[in-house]
Amino acid sequence: MYAPSSAASYFEAPGGAQVTVAASSPPAVPSHSMVGITMDVGGSPIVSSAGAYLIHGGMDGTRHSLAHTARSSPATLEMAIENLQKSEGITPHKSGLLNSHLQWLLDNYETAEGVSLPRSSLYNHYLRHCQEHKLDPVNAASFGKLIRSVFMGLRTRRLGTRGNSKYHYCGIRLKPDSPLNRLQEDTQYMAMRQQPMHQKPRYRPAQKTDSLGDSSSHSSLHSTPEQAMATQSQQHQQYIDVSHVFPEFPAPDLGNVLLQESVTPHDVKALQLVYRRHCEATLDVVMNLQFHYIEKLWLSFWNSKASASDGPTSLPTSDDEPDGAVLPKDKLISLCKYDPILKWMRGCDHILYQALVEILIPDVLRPVPSTLTQAIRNFAKSLEGWLTNAMSDFPQQVIQTKVGVVSAFAQTLRRYTSLNHLAQAARAVLQNTSQINQMLSDLNRVDFANVQEQASWVCQCEESVVQRLEQDFKLTLQQQSSLEQWAAWLDDVVTQVLKQHVGSPSFPRAARQFLLKWSFYSSMVIRDLTLRSAASFGSFHLIRLLYDEYMFYLVENRVAEATGETPIAVMGEFNDLSSLSLTLLDKKDISDRRSSEVDTDARSLGEPLVKRERSDPSHPLQGI
Repeated sequence: MYAPSSAASYFEAPGGAQVTVAASSPPAVPSHSMVGITMDVGGSPIVSSAGAYLIHGGMDGTRHSLAHTARSSPATLEMAIENLQKSEGITPHKSGLLNSHLQWLLDNYETAEGVSLPRSSLYNHYLRHCQEHKLDPVNAASFGKLIRSVFMGLRTRRLGTRGNSKYHYCGIRLKPDSPLNRLQEDTQYMAMRQQPMHQKPRYRPAQKTDSLGDSSSHSSLHSTPEQAMATQSQQHQQYIDVSHVFPEFPAPDLGNVLLQESVTPHDVKALQLVYRRHCEATLDVVMNLQFHYIEKLWLSFWNSKASASDGPTSLPTSDDEPDGAVLPKDKLISLCKYDPILKWMRGCDHILYQALVEILIPDVLRPVPSTLTQAIRNFAKSLEGWLTNAMSDFPQQVIQTKVGVVSAFAQTLRRYTSLNHLAQAARAVLQNTSQINQMLSDLNRVDFANVQEQASWVCQCEESVVQRLEQDFKLTLQQQSSLEQWAAWLDDVVTQVLKQHVGSPSFPRAARQFLLKWSFYSSMVIRDLTLRSAASFGSFHLIRLLYDEYMFYLVENRVAEATGETPIAVMGEFNDLSSLSLTLLDKKDISDRRSSEVDTDARSLGEPLVKRERSDPSHPLQGI
């Protein structure tokens, strides 16, 4: 601490300025620079308040950085609230709520040199605080202004590897005695800063008490349901992909759309910024398996209390200061009424939700705990209701578009978790030698010639292709292959069947037709096993369910790759036809026109369509 009136020695700062060191400590001043005058001494800001000075980033005798901690005074909080009321137009009746938020920041955080906090993690701390004390949280942008009103001069930097960087507050950290330090999911970043990306854990190991006294002093923290949830989340971290790279969003293409006077290009840029930041916060919450925070995030984003009449939307002047962008609710509604904006937002949602799927279920065949699977399914069940509630005041078209995408996301989570459950059940069957031998014996009794004869009229498949698949299936079963080897075989089947359609507009339709034929043919085999009362019927039924689901998974990913869409977008094509993307519509129109042309040609030749398909070697599905 430094005082202008103290008579003590000076030391010279790197910038050449001299600073007086107090011989005795004056009354404590806040560790933050909420109010007062900020100056620079050798690159370290000096904050003055009531005759006392505080140098941020000072050094001790060993040239180590000093953290500055102190309690705030009521007068300091009042001045900060007064400043916020003037700068943000906050009404006086909200001062009590502001006081609570500011006091919480001061109680849990302090300035320190050379450290940083992920901005989304700090906001998650805040949401937890509001939930525990039943307070209405402000949105992320407004929260950023609250922080800057407490820690003036705080810098924001984008840190991390390229493509996976996040905004961090530089020069701030949790206080050592803050209760937040005991929450594993919120302290993981302390170790992350020191490790390579592929080694970074999302949580620290649970801290164990060393004595009965310590246990009793913190027993309430360690016994809460939330703490138990955090411990379980820590155990689940190994099953998700925490190193996933979040792709960048494309820019909205307004084309020749004329904006109304109330909406400017400046507002469109602001939307790009805040929506990306909102999606990053969503991704971070899901990556920490804090599913219950999603509802609050959505409510906060889509229901900003600010009004567009309060003033123009502000944008950051640089990439280092992104906290100034705020979009009030009425401005957001106005922007969403433009079709190009809605289409852009839909595309961003496809990217976000696909990333979330790949984070939560990176490998559909890998064994995962049933508790994690159930948590994901419960999360999927709640998504549509949460979003509909958060957007209740928006136009119906906007709600339908947004809910259509989140519905496809929820359906994908349900399908993938079901596929994973089937995989674990089938794994036990495939590892049982006696069951495999019984299955092989029963399969050899199936009359495949009769099956092919019955299925040929519907499937129109080449007999040689069907025979090859039959032989490969029996050989793979005889070799007692693992689940992963079966998956590789199924993947090879899809590759061989669809390779002639790669790069062709007929690829999506050929892929869907293959799924139908695969399902129909396998059902005929199951029918034969049923009629023969095969002892291994139950095992075959389970395997059939798994292979059908896995085939669907493979095909939807191949179609997504071929069309340049995400699998979420491919499935969204059928979940929400009203907001179908133009690209998918065009591709479907091409397929429909080709089908109609085939019908016309067949009728003009006086030849049945089925016969026409079987005799035409160029038909796109003939080789399947």
